[in-house]
Amino acid sequence: MISIRPNVIKFNESLISELERGTKIDLVREYIDFLRKYNGGIPEPNIVVLDKEEIKSFSVTSFFGVGLESYDDLVTQYNLFKHRIPEGCLPIARVEGGNIVCICLLPERYGFIYLWDHDVELLYDKPSAFEHLIPIAKSFEEFLNRLTPYNPEEENLVDYKVEEVWIDPDFLKKLEDGSKD
Repeated sequence: MISIRPNVIKFNESLISELERGTKIDLVREYIDFLRKYNGGIPEPNIVVLDKEEIKSFSVTSFFGVGLESYDDLVTQYNLFKHRIPEGCLPIARVEGGNIVCICLLPERYGFIYLWDHDVELLYDKPSAFEHLIPIAKSFEEFLNRLTPYNPEEENLVDYKVEEVWIDPDFLKKLEDGSKD
C-alpha cells in the first residue's frame, strides 16, 4: 500500500455512527478501520491503472474523513453527491479532475469500489445509474492495493503526441496581441 498522511483531526466514532443511522447503511468494516487509522488523509502521489476503460488511469488526491473541513468531510460530500451518484453509494475519495471514488453499500455489490465520472452527468438522462460507474475493485483493501506510487517525471512521453488543442478565441487574441491581462 502507498503511504497516506493521516488527517490531523482525529477520527470521531460518533460521527460515523450518526452517518450510519442517518443513511440506514452499515459501512464496510475495513473502510471504518481505515477511517480510524487515517480519518481520510492525503496519499503520496499515486496512480490507479484501469483495464479497458475510457479513463485509462486516475490519481487519488484525498480521502474523505469525518469532522473535517467540508471539502474533505465524508458527511458533507455524501450530502453533496447523494443525488448525483447511484443510490447506495458513498463517496470516499477525491480524484484529480473532479471525479469521485465511491464504495457501494448495497447487498449485491457490498464493498465494491467504483469511479464516478462527473462528465457522465452531461451525457445521459439518468447519469446516476450503476452502468455509468467504472468498476475499480471488489473490496476497499483491493482498491488500496491498486494505488501505486507515481512520479510523473519518470514517465517516458517520447511517443505521446498532441492530437488536438482548443484555445478560447478571446484568450488567443490576447496572446497574439501580447496582452498581459
